[in-house]
Amino acid sequence: MNNYSTSENRTNARPCALAKAGRAVWIWALLPLFFAASCSDDENGENVLDVWKSANEQALNDIARNPEFTEIKSPGDNGSIYYRVIEKGSGTKTVYYTSQVKVYYKGWFVAGNSELGIEKDHVFDHRLFDDGAPVTFALSTGASTYDSYTGYNPPIPIDGWTVALQHMVKGDKWEIWLPAQLAYGTSGQSGSSGTIPGHSTLAFEIEVVGVTGIDGDTE
Repeated sequence: MNNYSTSENRTNARPCALAKAGRAVWIWALLPLFFAASCSDDENGENVLDVWKSANEQALNDIARNPEFTEIKSPGDNGSIYYRVIEKGSGTKTVYYTSQVKVYYKGWFVAGNSELGIEKDHVFDHRLFDDGAPVTFALSTGASTYDSYTGYNPPIPIDGWTVALQHMVKGDKWEIWLPAQLAYGTSGQSGSSGTIPGHSTLAFEIEVVGVTGIDGDTE
């Protein structure tokens, strides 16, 4: 074997070994950045929901301090709703948990988030006078009346509605604000009206246009 050739091969091998070692150093140096970027992406995904939750809680806290709104605590102390009277009704029939009511309503988001594709004050659902017959449902069972003429199938009332309606009479029109636990909770809701994320504080305008008691007497 030629010693010169062997020495030359060894000499040429050093730059290759150094290059490989250099690449290894760069790879190890970049690994923390790779993992940091991955964690950052995950954190951003979580932060979207955290930001949404925080914005909705803040909106509810602001309303709670607004002197135009009155607090009603829910049974079992599962949070409070806040309302203001838009129109005072002349009805005399009390709405009980066993009553059936007819209402017009609209609901909207109190916060916005571009990542979730939600605009503040966007009306996500409504059933107003121009939409046809009012929603009819029983508070105790959530059973609602299907409108065969329009094909409209009313939603089952959420807990915050049940709390508010038992303080209303025929002719009342209220704006109510509901915390997430009295609306769609931490899971949210998906349906024909779109998606409502979990932890959503929701606002509604509700007008009571009819009340039927357990005795069948209607006002």
